[in-house]
Amino acid sequence: MLLRFKEQIIEDFLIPSFTLNEGEIVIIEIPNGVEFQKISLRLIEIITELCSEIKYAEHFKENSFLNKLFPVTIGGYLKGCNENSIYKNKIYEIEWIKPKIKVNSIAGRYRRLLSLYKTLTFTKNIIIDLVGVDPFGGVEIFKILKQNRKENGSVILFDSCNEFEKDCTNFIRAKYMGTDEKYKDYNETMADK
Repeated sequence: MLLRFKEQIIEDFLIPSFTLNEGEIVIIEIPNGVEFQKISLRLIEIITELCSEIKYAEHFKENSFLNKLFPVTIGGYLKGCNENSIYKNKIYEIEWIKPKIKVNSIAGRYRRLLSLYKTLTFTKNIIIDLVGVDPFGGVEIFKILKQNRKENGSVILFDSCNEFEKDCTNFIRAKYMGTDEKYKDYNETMADK
């Protein structure tokens, strides 16, 4: 077993207990919007503290003023990756993607693929979300996650939809435990999906 997560309430949402073994995909369905970010960030913190073998596929961000003047290219972003990994150059299998393209000029789906491939050069055990990814990109990324599972990789996917529910090892739905009126019907709505 790679990870045992004990039931916790985060931002008034109950995340049930679950385990993650090698070769499994666990999907945690959490609400869309501001709560998604708050819950997912806290879960990432907890999970990576419990198991240092699991890494989060971080979203690409340019923070510094220098990056505004000299934007990061795809080739620059991939520097420092594990050179021996089959994933290092996977992004270049997309015909139009070239090392000199600025990362901030590509769509969310391709930036997410880029960060996924970069993370997979370091570990086969990942946490990822589909924030900023269109539906077709989500399907494409999920295919990569399933391939990683075949290679004994493990995945925790945060999502606000249930489109992959029947295609994962364990599907976990957060339950609202608070009293905020805007979430009063959340549990019933999610159960009817």
